[in-house]
This record gives sequence, structure tokens and C-alpha cells, in this order.
Amino acid sequence: MSGLNPHFKAALQSALERYETPFYAYDLASVQARVGALRAAFPKAEVFFAMKANPRLGILRRLLGWGVFLEAVSLGEVRRAYAAGFKRTEVLLNGPIKTPAALAELKELGVPLLGLDSLADAERVARHLPGSHVLLRVNPDLPVVTHDHLATGRGESKFGILPQDVGRALEIARAGGLDVLGLHVHLGSALEHPEDFRAGYAVMERLYQEHGPFEVLNLGGGFGLGLDLAALAPEALGLAERLGVELWLEPGRYLVAEAGVLVTRTWGTKHTRRNFLLVDAGMSHLLRPMLYGAEHPVEPLYAGGAPQTFDLAGPACESGDILARGLTLPTPQEGDALAILQAGAYGSSMSSNYLDTPRPLELLWTGEEWEVLRQRQSWESLLLEEQAEG
Repeated sequence: MSGLNPHFKAALQSALERYETPFYAYDLASVQARVGALRAAFPKAEVFFAMKANPRLGILRRLLGWGVFLEAVSLGEVRRAYAAGFKRTEVLLNGPIKTPAALAELKELGVPLLGLDSLADAERVARHLPGSHVLLRVNPDLPVVTHDHLATGRGESKFGILPQDVGRALEIARAGGLDVLGLHVHLGSALEHPEDFRAGYAVMERLYQEHGPFEVLNLGGGFGLGLDLAALAPEALGLAERLGVELWLEPGRYLVAEAGVLVTRTWGTKHTRRNFLLVDAGMSHLLRPMLYGAEHPVEPLYAGGAPQTFDLAGPACESGDILARGLTLPTPQEGDALAILQAGAYGSSMSSNYLDTPRPLELLWTGEEWEVLRQRQSWESLLLEEQAEG
């Protein structure tokens, strides 16, 4: 990570003059560049953006304009995708559980492409939505190298159908009148080792040889920000060509993480056994450091004094509300601002109202002006669903 684009950094300074912190800000040109890089590496692939990474309508609509489809994992995300203008054939709904109530609602809304995650999932979808176009998600049972919470391709993960059960799942789906387009694998998130992908591709090739032919090969996403796609892509494209199938991919964080920052102001320092810099953003705004031990680069938006080493402490009454540790930063004055980088994915989308904290403002820099993607949540809205009628 080389730091903020100078033009975007200058735009952030102008935003600080207009908007209260904390707020999220995204650089549209960065998203577009990432989409371009992915298409350059995988020119023949159909791309489904994993919208849980960043579901803002203003971003989704631009992705649609660039020919990118959506991968959803909840009924709410399907509703959001349709509200953004996507057709049901442009939305793939994955996820481990699809209840009868959710399937009934999909029947009314319009049934998207469906990813089946278990034998029970296949039986239920066949019973409630026969004729649906589906893929079967495979758990390749591989020792994927990433955080335990992100390793969806390990055998102990709750996701997917083990290779030995794929045949039975296909029997259930086809007997129930489902149109099985192909198989799907998603090894995990933030994967930086090409060997993990190659091992997954080998499992899929064996399954396609055993259970094919199919129309589609969905190799998921999980591309780490530092992964060399140009080195990996020929293997994925070659596999699809050997199998005679259309290649699908599901990038999420790869497309939007580096486009986004969480901007926060400093409100003093504090020294116990550690040296803390107190800021107005915390775990309610950015959960990844606490949940995954994620490390986000931080860039000062001020000149400051002599450098010191700080832990970045948020406002929540939680010992774990530390956004970064061991940062060397210029000593700030009260009110100076910081940009927490790589926050465009799983930042706002995982924010919460814990401690009655309003969700923050979200802005998009178009290259010419700031566009408000989502207003800061009002205090009144925090109480709205609890107010007595009459």
C-alpha cells in the first residue's frame, strides 16, 4: 500500500471542512481501476461483486454500468440489488440457509440465480422453487492459509458440500427439477498464496471430470490485495477452457477495500502502560480490527509535531476498541484528522448501532465533487422502531 492518492487526499481535506467526523469516503477512480485490472487479468470471466463488502447503492449502480453483476448472501441484499437496477439473472444468492419464508418471498420478488450450500438446501429449494437455476457450492476440504474466520474452504468450515457428497447433491437437485448450471468454490477471504487457489482448482477439475458436463465454473473470490492476478489468471482461464465452461468470479474486498477510508479526528492522548491516541471512530464504525485482528494502515491528514508511537483507541467502553497498535505518527493537536486506509470493504457494511452509535456518513469522490452515498444516521432513527403507537 503506497498511501493515499494525492488528489483524493486533497479532496479529504476539503471534506473535513464540511462534514463531521467520523465518516467513510470512497475514491470512485480506485474502484474503476480495480475493476479494470480484474477484467484485464480475466477477460472472459463474468464478474459478480460480493456486495456484502460494500452495499452502497451509489457504488452498486456504477458497477452495473460497468457490466459487473452481484453476489448476495441474504434476502435483504437481493432486495437491495433489485433496487439498484439489477435483473434477477444478474444476481447470485449464496449463503448457508434459505428458509421457506425467504424462498416464498423470492418467488414474489423474482428468483435470482441460487447457490446451494448443503443437501438440505438443495431439497428445500427443489421443493419450493422448482425450475430455479442453481450452482452447488463445494467445500474442497483444504488447509487454506488465512484467518480462521475467513477460511471457508477448510473441511471444518460450515460452508459448502464436501467433494464426496457432490454426487448426492446433484441427484437431489436434478430430481427436484432444478437446473444445475455448475459448481462453485470459494476458498476464503484475503488469500495471498497462489498455492491455495491452485489446490482449489485441482479439486474442481476432478469434480467436473467426474460429474460434468456443466455450463459454468464459479471459482469465487477471496483475492488478497497483494495477490498477483496476472500470474494466477492463466490457470483459472485454462481450467475453464479445458472444461468447456463459462468462468464466473466473485471478488469483493479486492475491488473496493483500497478505495475507501474512515476519517476520524483525534481528541487527545493518554498514557497508561501504553501510549494511546484517542479518536472519535471506533468498533461501532470499523469492526474488522477487533473481529479479525485486521491491520489497517493509517495516514495523518495533518503535519504535526515530533513522531510518537501510539495505539489508536476508540470511544467505546470496551477494552478491545483499538483500531490500530504501535503506530508511529506525528504528535497531533486536538481535532487533527487521520485516514484509516483499506476501509472500503467490510467497514461500513459491518458497522453497528452498539452503544446507540449512529452509523456514519458515507461519501463518494467522483473526481470532481463529493456525492453523499448515505447520510449520517439520525438520533431519532435509533429510537423509531421502539416508539409506542398512538
